[in-house]
Amino acid sequence: MIKLCGFRISNYHNKVLIALLEKGVPHEEDDSVKPSQDEAVLARSPLGKVPFLEVDGTCLRESNVILEYLEDAYPQKPLLPKD
Repeated sequence: MIKLCGFRISNYHNKVLIALLEKGVPHEEDDSVKPSQDEAVLARSPLGKVPFLEVDGTCLRESNVILEYLEDAYPQKPLLPKD
């Protein structure tokens, strides 16, 4: 299951959340993760930034990268034009 980690006051988090909802991708949210230099956060996001997406044990970081992944992994309902 895909897990979106971050907090909803962040525009970057919300951008990814809206894409997940629009595409109908099953996911769960961990809204307890905040930007931090704490070792637990740095282990998942080396710069301590959010949001990040956990997919099959791998963390994807940066909202634009996450959106590109979602477009490639779930092409059935595209959110971007082909050209």
